[in-house]
Amino acid sequence: MKNITLQDIADELGLTKVSISKALRDHPDISEETRKKVKKMAKKLGYRPNLVARSLTSSKSKTIGLIIPKIAHYFFASVVESIYKTAFEHGYEVIIGVSLEDDELEKTHLETMMQMRVDGLLVSITEKTKDIERFEEVRDMGIDLVFFDRGFKDKGFSYLKAEDRKSAYEGVKHLIDEGYEEIAHLAGYGSVEIGKNRTIGYLDALKEAGITPNDNLIVEGGFSEEDGYKSFKKLLNDYGLPKAIFAVTYPVGLGALKCMKENDIDPREVKVLTFGKSDFNEYLISPFICIDQPTGLLGVKAVKKLLAEIEADDHKPVVEELSSGIST
Repeated sequence: MKNITLQDIADELGLTKVSISKALRDHPDISEETRKKVKKMAKKLGYRPNLVARSLTSSKSKTIGLIIPKIAHYFFASVVESIYKTAFEHGYEVIIGVSLEDDELEKTHLETMMQMRVDGLLVSITEKTKDIERFEEVRDMGIDLVFFDRGFKDKGFSYLKAEDRKSAYEGVKHLIDEGYEEIAHLAGYGSVEIGKNRTIGYLDALKEAGITPNDNLIVEGGFSEEDGYKSFKKLLNDYGLPKAIFAVTYPVGLGALKCMKENDIDPREVKVLTFGKSDFNEYLISPFICIDQPTGLLGVKAVKKLLAEIEADDHKPVVEELSSGIST
């Protein structure tokens, strides 16, 4: 298949190569009517811009790097869709790297994207990442970086995420208001900001209700379905079956559900609250109560903050926590 060039489009329309280039970049020298004709012809011919060449002739590559710990996850899939849509609306391409919760692979993605001359990076770190120096190196190279969902707070970077502590508190309070007091917590790693804050929110709700926390009811694991399975199995072995559980993520809740099934436990015997939700939640035998994260808004705000740093040179770091609702 032939690689369509600017000259091919120019030949079709009887314009110069320079005019075609300007039209595709919405340069004011080119009329709106001509820009539309050029873009229509470019689409018809299947033209794809050479991002590397463009970055060598411009101060900007018009690309954003996106690094996430996983993709087969309702939360990240939803945020990624929002990021892609918002970036495209602002004329940016998105290059994605999935770290698979491997901090070394995360480091490799960072190095690759720096070599590709991306204008900025949106990053959600792995559950094992503790080294902020790799991100400081990115910043030192003049590449803007914004964390979302998982990141480093108060380290000179902007960080956007859900209101983890408050939302967890409100979710557990909802369980308590429904009459549940024996509430287990399948927690994330305390070394990860979101895991730590969701556990604190859980403890806040118990304390307010006068319920003494039971260490045997708190099982720390990770954020995946497999982690949820292992944590719930440990809970059953060490404590027994609680009346309710608060899972740090929706996949952790699914892992607990799988463990219940394998142990012939009717899921209606245990009320499950999860941080996060999924479109298929309503099809479960006993649907989870879900803390509904604002995934779409998070993606939009993350992109807009990054673009403010790239285009407006606004490098004032902000930490913004977005409120979540509860769906039953």
